[in-house]
Amino acid sequence: MTVELHLGDCLEFMRTMPDKSVDAVITDPPYNVGKDYGTHNDSMPDKEYILWSEKITTEALRISSVQFWVAPRYKLELWIRLLPKSHLIVIPRGAAGPFRGGWSDNFEIALAIGKPIKGAPSDLWRGIRLKGEGYYFKEETYGHPGYTPIPIMRRAIEYLTENNGIIFDPFMGTGTTGVACVQTGRNFIGCEIDHNYYAIAEKRIKEAQQQIRMDI
Repeated sequence: MTVELHLGDCLEFMRTMPDKSVDAVITDPPYNVGKDYGTHNDSMPDKEYILWSEKITTEALRISSVQFWVAPRYKLELWIRLLPKSHLIVIPRGAAGPFRGGWSDNFEIALAIGKPIKGAPSDLWRGIRLKGEGYYFKEETYGHPGYTPIPIMRRAIEYLTENNGIIFDPFMGTGTTGVACVQTGRNFIGCEIDHNYYAIAEKRIKEAQQQIRMDI
């Protein structure tokens, strides 16, 4: 099992990757909502963000036909257009989320492209604690404003890829997808533009590898 980490712009890196070079792209990208990601600008003008997203997804679809993207409801039409033929996955909250615009925020969504490797798993993913559940959410976020719980990435990896498959995350953040790959026996390639988050990801993934060795 291998881990390959890259510090830098993911679009530039993906352009160096051969066609169909990984088994799946599994990621949770920034959604241009003004979060502080450090190096990345999450407050682009809409036209600039849409163009940037088009370039990213074009490269992602070139390097793999299997995709899994955690996606926001308020930009869902954009991501459905960018990821054609994707399947909608709903992840309900275990506790009521924050109120926005008069509605209680009680689920997250993801878009998947690719046939599950075994059986026909449900597209309603219950039993996953989400960020924002307050008392009920105990998972460490490592100071990342867009942190995704490990169980989401683990489930995506196990449903969409075989053991020893190669997973690429262009928005590695603090390394959650990488940790999930180590835990599930997959090879991982990750790219992160911010050096602080990159350092956290590197440390987390090394610790996950050491834990696997101890368990063996």
